[in-house]
Amino acid sequence: MSSSLPKLSYVLLSHNREKYIRAAIESAFAQDYEGELEYIFSDDCSTDRTFEIIKECVAAYKGNRRVVVTQTPRNLHLAGNTNHAVQFVESDWVIRADDDDISHVSRCSIIGEAISRHPQATSVYARFRIFYDQEEEEILRISQAQSQKMPASRVLDSDSTETTMSLFNLPNCLHQAWATKCYKHELFGELPVSGYYVDDVITNYRAIALGDCIDIDTECAYIRRQSGNMSCAGDNGQRNYAAIIALEKFNTKYHTIILPPLRETQAALTSYFCSNKSKGEKLLNNIAELISKNEILKDYWKRGILYRIQVNKRFARKGLFHYLRCLPMPLFAFMLSLYRLLTQKV
Repeated sequence: MSSSLPKLSYVLLSHNREKYIRAAIESAFAQDYEGELEYIFSDDCSTDRTFEIIKECVAAYKGNRRVVVTQTPRNLHLAGNTNHAVQFVESDWVIRADDDDISHVSRCSIIGEAISRHPQATSVYARFRIFYDQEEEEILRISQAQSQKMPASRVLDSDSTETTMSLFNLPNCLHQAWATKCYKHELFGELPVSGYYVDDVITNYRAIALGDCIDIDTECAYIRRQSGNMSCAGDNGQRNYAAIIALEKFNTKYHTIILPPLRETQAALTSYFCSNKSKGEKLLNNIAELISKNEILKDYWKRGILYRIQVNKRFARKGLFHYLRCLPMPLFAFMLSLYRLLTQKV
């Protein structure tokens, strides 16, 4: 193993994904990293065979890397499961993975090389590709292809408004790598358990505050859709009337859930930047805007059509979907499900 490369911890979180967990773990064990690498597989009290399959895969593992298999004492959701998993981490870096996704064989190698080039880094952002079940065979072939050369990496200007906004516009930003201190910092402590599904957002803010954000313009992970995955939380992968209603109800819950951990993070960041307010001004403005946005969106379905029209106008939302979304929820769900049926949209 190369001594110049950092030790990495591949942290895979799971919950009720027996159909996909084996492929996710196999892509973890396939990593070609020449540095020190450990695996932390943490199951969030699955009620199907997910945890049993994890143990089967680990029992069949012939490698010599450290492997930890653990399960939460109760269902803790993403933030709680992350806290649980990180307590077993013995490195300075966490590479996050979900139970239904696939990593490129060189994912750890690409990230590890970027970290070695940028010792002040606290986060590494690589590209990913979204795929559907019917594309899995092709994705497995692509993910196993060896990289010809290490891609270039660059430090993002985290004090730039454009950069700060772009980091939070990256879908599924939890599929990245973060310095372990983002989870164990003396000021921030563990992730707020009330964060449920916004562990990635909170970790992003911490990483931007604590050091450099590194960008790599290459695909490292393949993110599955239509599986009811954890990162989509309320999305069960279906596109019918009942599923649309369930997802919209979850969205309302999400905008409410996110507020307490965001306010907690805002307070911690304000304290962190108290001696240098100008350095954290844009980041604090960003979190204030996000709090304001969620305050507005949590009432989206609780109020009338005029309110929804005003919200869409405020956020410059256009297109058929958003026009339909101004209707009462049952009518919106009926119209959208009918549209998808007629056009075969997924």
